[in-house]
Amino acid sequence: MKQQKPFATKYIGQLKLRTQLVIIVSIQVLIIVSYVLALNLIHHSLLINYLSDVSDQLFEENSKHILNNMMEEYQYHYNQVFNLNGNALVSFHRLYHTSKNQVLLHPLDINPLYQMKYGGTTKIPDPLRIIKGYGNFDISYSFMCYSNLSSYNQPKTIEETVGIKLQEQIQAAGQIFYQGNLINQSFLYSYIIKEKINSIYPCLNRDKAIYQYVAEKRDWFIELKKNYESKSPYDHYNYTFTKPYLLYTDKKIGLSMTLPIVDKDLKLIGGLASNFLGSQIVEMLKVNSFGFQMIYLVSDKGVMIMHPYKVTVEQLPLYIYNESITGFNLTDWEYIQNLNNDSSCPKFDQISSLLKCRFNSYYNQEMIIGTRDFPQFKMKLIMLLSSQEYLKFYDDFQSTLEQKLHETTSNYIIWLFVVFVILCFMIIVVTQILFNPIENIKQQAIHLINQQRKKRQQISQFAEVLMSDEIQSLVQAYQIVINKLESLSLTKTSLCKQIEDIPYPTKQISITQSDIKQNIQFNRQFQNIKFENLKDLCTDSQYEKAGISIIRNVLKQKNNKFLLY
Repeated sequence: MKQQKPFATKYIGQLKLRTQLVIIVSIQVLIIVSYVLALNLIHHSLLINYLSDVSDQLFEENSKHILNNMMEEYQYHYNQVFNLNGNALVSFHRLYHTSKNQVLLHPLDINPLYQMKYGGTTKIPDPLRIIKGYGNFDISYSFMCYSNLSSYNQPKTIEETVGIKLQEQIQAAGQIFYQGNLINQSFLYSYIIKEKINSIYPCLNRDKAIYQYVAEKRDWFIELKKNYESKSPYDHYNYTFTKPYLLYTDKKIGLSMTLPIVDKDLKLIGGLASNFLGSQIVEMLKVNSFGFQMIYLVSDKGVMIMHPYKVTVEQLPLYIYNESITGFNLTDWEYIQNLNNDSSCPKFDQISSLLKCRFNSYYNQEMIIGTRDFPQFKMKLIMLLSSQEYLKFYDDFQSTLEQKLHETTSNYIIWLFVVFVILCFMIIVVTQILFNPIENIKQQAIHLINQQRKKRQQISQFAEVLMSDEIQSLVQAYQIVINKLESLSLTKTSLCKQIEDIPYPTKQISITQSDIKQNIQFNRQFQNIKFENLKDLCTDSQYEKAGISIIRNVLKQKNNKFLLY
């Protein structure tokens, strides 16, 4: 049974050899291009996964680095504010004692020209007054003034007189200790109990409110007294902060840094304080270079010392776990203190495990938390940063990375397609060049065959009708033989190839000089005999032909020792 060929082999075999070569080489090129393309796609998928993991690590490290830098910057600024203000208080403490010793060395006559009466009911004159003061009060940056003159005894005690003379000496130093916006001061207070010196810079005109002002009942004096009593003996400068309270001067929620003033026996004789508006400090420090931020200064008990919220006196003390205002509860506060390690940021936790994060109900978003401690003041600096900024940064980074990879892969695909087209074009051109001679030979052979067919005698249809069956069979057999011979003439058979491979026969015979001489003598004798017999029988021309024939016969028959071909 004849085996059937596959469909592809059957029809491909009928194509021209040139076309078959083009198809085979094109398939090979397509396989190579497909292989390279598959490698690129595999590398693309692997790179996306790998670079995504790397970007996650870079994101975590960079996020932590950015957060640490921001927190260190804020901590550095707060340290400057605290230390510069504290140094101003210490310097005033020293100036007070130095000036008092100098005053006691001179007469205690009071010069009314040096008295600063503008802090009470006496208005500050226009050349010195700042029109837009604090609240309903006018101020002047020209004086450190005392104001409640009605509180002095008549006649004045020696302590009161010394205090008034001392005020004359240190009033010019007010501008030195007050730095205003440079160190975020609001006002600078001082109060001496026995001397009844109630100084303030800038000079504030309280008007009739001065009669109700009692320094010993204010929060800043209560704090410094507590500070003094907490250290026994009080032999080192120790400035502390109050809790936020309603400042008398500004009628706003603020806090004070306080320092006790002691005498040579380390007994409390008064104190001084520097006021701060916490919300102003927070707003000034807040940097929006990396999105939405919140800055808190919180005590170790959770009391909000500095914050951006507007609260009333009735809401004091404000705690960070007051969820209605801050958006954090007690569990969040424990988490910030590292007492609770459970995060409440499912979205952010997917991309970062290094940063603290807590969901804030007030802002309705996940907030990244950074903290720094001020152990000297038992405070904690807390910064809240919107996780949406980080997530946006992360998504932008990932999308940019994937876009670059897709562009690179697309460029490779386009490049491979162009190479494929160029290679196919080159294959067609090269095939045309290589197979052009073969095509020419083929066309020539076809042309010769067609010419031979035209030269054949064609039997007319009339003759075919008259021919017998035997003659028609003979003609058909002849035609079959001719066609077979034509087909064989274009195909080299195995028998022809065997015949071509047979080497041409050669026979080599060794010839010596003695053999040659002997043959020559023998031939001469034989030729002489032949020549003698033919002289009389032939003419000259016949004689020459006969001689040549005799020589050939002699050489073929007798001289078998020569080299023959």
